[in-house]
Amino acid sequence: MSKQHRFTSRTKARKRAADVVYEADQRGMGSNPDVLRDLLRERRVVTAAQTPLPEFSIQIIGGVADNLRRVDSLISAHARVPGLDRIAAVDLAVMRVAVWEMLENEEVSPIIVIDEAISIVRSISTDTSPSFVNAVLDAIRKDLACPAWSRRDASDGATSSDGDCRGEEGAVEPARTDPRPVQEAPARSLPAGATPLNGVSVEDELDELLQEY
Repeated sequence: MSKQHRFTSRTKARKRAADVVYEADQRGMGSNPDVLRDLLRERRVVTAAQTPLPEFSIQIIGGVADNLRRVDSLISAHARVPGLDRIAAVDLAVMRVAVWEMLENEEVSPIIVIDEAISIVRSISTDTSPSFVNAVLDAIRKDLACPAWSRRDASDGATSSDGDCRGEEGAVEPARTDPRPVQEAPARSLPAGATPLNGVSVEDELDELLQEY
């Protein structure tokens, strides 16, 4: 993604949504979406000191609140840190917005959602944040496009090395392409204080359990 990414009205709406999600987190939201809903109600009241939230921002914030558990579960599974509290709060807010869009906003491709998230963290977070956010969101994108349980070899049911997806009828779904090279999240790219988890991935554990079953 170009460093000259232009902030469109949609980008600004995503950033406003991330600002509210960040503020809710600072108020101790944790896994309680009611904190975010309460803050959204406050922000929808137009005052002379604040510009009104765009409708798209309101849609995102409400969506994050309604899907907070699933959103956080996906981030936690792919961030490779020992808890969401080890992720920089700004990065976490932006990723929550992006993951909700990948889950629920069918009008925008996941690649564009990731590019938007990277442009936002590049403008407001640390130098290492773009690569970290990119790695986590791209891993989530691949998981949503091709969950571990669907990556099966036609001959013996083993996990396919190329990650092909198979639907209910056994047909292989075409893999989505990404213009950026695939990145893992190295320790040096994590926000300050975050450390990677050791051990196998969630996908590998799920495959192993299914094979044993």
